[in-house]
Amino acid sequence: MTDLLRTLDDEPDMPSTVDIRAAILEARRRKRRSWVGAGVVLMTVAASMSGFFVMKPDEVAIPAIIVASPSVEPAPTVAACTISRLPVPDEEPMALVSGADPTGDWIVGRTYPESGGYQAVIWHGGTAEKVMLPGDLEESLQDVNSSGIAAGWSYTEAGPVPYAYRNGRIIRLGEAGEAVAINEKGRIAGHDDTSALVWESADAEPTELPVPAGTTTARASDVDLDGTVVGALDFATPYIWRPDGTHGTLPMPEIDGKPAAVAQAFSVRNGWVTGMASTTKLKGSRGAAKIYAARWNLRTGAVETVGGLQYPADAVNAYGWQTGTDRKGYAVLVTGEKTIRLPDLGKHRSDGTATIASTLSDDGTLIAGQSDDRSGTIQAVLWKCG
Repeated sequence: MTDLLRTLDDEPDMPSTVDIRAAILEARRRKRRSWVGAGVVLMTVAASMSGFFVMKPDEVAIPAIIVASPSVEPAPTVAACTISRLPVPDEEPMALVSGADPTGDWIVGRTYPESGGYQAVIWHGGTAEKVMLPGDLEESLQDVNSSGIAAGWSYTEAGPVPYAYRNGRIIRLGEAGEAVAINEKGRIAGHDDTSALVWESADAEPTELPVPAGTTTARASDVDLDGTVVGALDFATPYIWRPDGTHGTLPMPEIDGKPAAVAQAFSVRNGWVTGMASTTKLKGSRGAAKIYAARWNLRTGAVETVGGLQYPADAVNAYGWQTGTDRKGYAVLVTGEKTIRLPDLGKHRSDGTATIASTLSDDGTLIAGQSDDRSGTIQAVLWKCG
C-alpha cells in the first residue's frame, strides 16, 4: 500500500491540471516537514539493530519474540514493466490510485469529476466502479483486500469519518477518524485526531490501541496479515502493536554512528516494515537536514538500506521489495537484486510528481499508481512487470 497517507497532503483541493501538479510538489515538501517537524531532504541509510523490545499492556519492557509471518515462494524474476491507463467511470479527466490488495487484482483510488469534487473508485477485473461515500467535501478509499473489502474515509464539516465498503454496502466505522489499511482477514487500521485505532472487522466497533504514558498522538498506518499494526507516536517514534497485545518501539536506525532523532513506520507486509528516519527534530525548521529511508525486518531484527530513493518507499510486498521515487524523479521498483525504472505515460518531471507507484503486488508483477499524460493530467495507471 501507499506510504503515510496520500490523502489531503498528496492531492489537489480542486481538479485542475495546473493545481494538481503544484499541489503534489508542495505536498511532498509538506510531508517531509510533517514527518519530523522540520524541512528535510530524503536520503537513504544503512543501519543495524540487535533486536526489538516491546511493551506489555502495563508498559513493562520485555525482549520481543520475533514471530515469522507466513512464508512465500522464492522471489520471481522481474526484468521490465509496461504501463497502461486504468479505465475510469464516466470517462472523468483525472484519477489516481491509493491502494490495492496483495494480488494486485483489486485497486482503489478516486477520480476528479469535471463537475468538481472527488469520487471514490474501486477497480476489479478490468472495470471501475464508483463508491458513493457520504460527505461532500472529500472522499477516498485507501486500501482493499483480496475479498474486495475496502477501507477509507470521507470528510464532512466536522472532519473525517471512517468507512468500509463490502459487497456494495457502505459501512460507517465510527463517528470520526480515518480508516487507512485493511488486511486479508478484514482487520482495519486507522486513527482519529489523537489515537491509533483498529477494527477487528467492518462490523466491529473501533478499539483504541495502547500507548506509553505521556504520548500525545498515535497513528496507525498499516496492518499485516497476522494483525500486526505499525505506525508512529507523536510523529517521532516508530511503533508496533502485535495481535497478542504487546506493543513497543522499533529501534531507531543509526545514522553516522548515532541513533536517529526521529523515525516513523509507514507500511508492513509479511514482516517487512518500511519507513523513515531523520537526524533532527527541530520543529518549524526548513533547513536541509537529511531524511533516511529505513526498512525493518521483524523476523530478524535487521534494518536494511534502501538505495537511491528521493522519498521513502511508497509500497512494500511480501519479499520486502519496494516501490518509490529515485533521485531523478522516476518511479522505480527496488527488488533484492536490481532497481527497475517504471515508464511514464507522458513527459518526465525530475521533481518526482509526474509518476508515483502507490501499490505493489506480492509477486511483483502488478503495480498501480498515477502518471501524468502528455497534457500533464494525472491518470490512474497499471504497470505489468515480468
